[in-house]
Amino acid sequence: MASPKNILIFEPDASGHHPGYLYHLIINFLQNDYSYKLIVLVSPDFFIKHPQILQKTISPRVQWIKFSNSEFTDWKKPKTVFKRSVLEWDLFCQYAKKYNSMFGFFMYIDYLQLAILTQPAPPCPISGILFRPTLVNYPASSFKEKLNYWRKNITLKYFVKYKNLESLFNLDAFATDYISENWKTNKVKFLPDPVQVYPTTKTKSDVKSKLGIDDSKTVFLIFGFLDSRKGISDVMEAIGNISREKSKKGCLLIVGPWEKNERSLFDVQLPKIQKLTDFQIVVKDSFVKDEDIQQFFKVADYALALYHKHFGMSAIMVRAAVAQKPLIASNFGLMGKIVLENELGITVENNLKEILEMLLESNVSIGNKGKMKAFAELNQAENYAKVILEHFKKIIK
Repeated sequence: MASPKNILIFEPDASGHHPGYLYHLIINFLQNDYSYKLIVLVSPDFFIKHPQILQKTISPRVQWIKFSNSEFTDWKKPKTVFKRSVLEWDLFCQYAKKYNSMFGFFMYIDYLQLAILTQPAPPCPISGILFRPTLVNYPASSFKEKLNYWRKNITLKYFVKYKNLESLFNLDAFATDYISENWKTNKVKFLPDPVQVYPTTKTKSDVKSKLGIDDSKTVFLIFGFLDSRKGISDVMEAIGNISREKSKKGCLLIVGPWEKNERSLFDVQLPKIQKLTDFQIVVKDSFVKDEDIQQFFKVADYALALYHKHFGMSAIMVRAAVAQKPLIASNFGLMGKIVLENELGITVENNLKEILEMLLESNVSIGNKGKMKAFAELNQAENYAKVILEHFKKIIK
């Protein structure tokens, strides 16, 4: 009797981007004819938070399983990153053995590297997604940053040579090239960032009218989960320093659910800024369904991605590119490099006020619409899934 061609997908986290990455992988798997079966291991919490994903992926080719309640309780207990990674590694090995897995895939492998290198070997070869390599485009200034840089990258160098690591998928094309050229390995493969964009039929004028924004206003959009990383306070401060005459032309549109403390800080800052400027500030404080997101990028003239020392990618970049709207982004890290390399907009260091004034005053063209389109097409969800699934097909004979 032939052994089952089972691939164990490991994803204990039901928050943030994790469900979306998992969903895009499975739904594209079901839309194609692959000979292997996916065993998807998640937390009990996933079944509660995302029943729609389970409902949409019902198939004999996909088996959803979950940790026991006691395992999940242990996973949630506060612990060091290393202790948590050892726990997850033990759980993976246990379930991989139980379900006769030929291969194991980690949806987020970044902090598991040290545990994998120091703990007993797995019952099958493994692979996973590395979200935040910091090999290139991340200058370290403080001693702590330099120490962290060398710690992470020495670990990664050993990890890519780990005998049971069959492959490693990475969302940073520059880091992929660096590893291939300098570490002499072809294990690391570039992975597009999956963003499912649903086109909107609403007109720009209709959306502006609904939000109470005058048609003549230049709209700057901040979108997503609104926490301290987003640079909202910096934008508000810059707006407050623009003259009243110039500020009459602008509108800051802030859309998404707020982190509680960040909202409190914003509420304190807002009346102070409004005394200094005629820049309109519109807040839509709620979670936005995927199907409704693109209307806000359609209404925007510019998308702001002014993250504080952000490591990795952001879906904001892809959504802006789909809408053919220029990005105003931080010059830090991968995002800053991608914006410049792909001509998606302009990057900011300490000159945000001057850039906003320039955009309010002139019709200067920013970004390359052809390159925006190419970048958007590269990062379609189906391309992300195909890279992984076709690789599975090669190794599962």
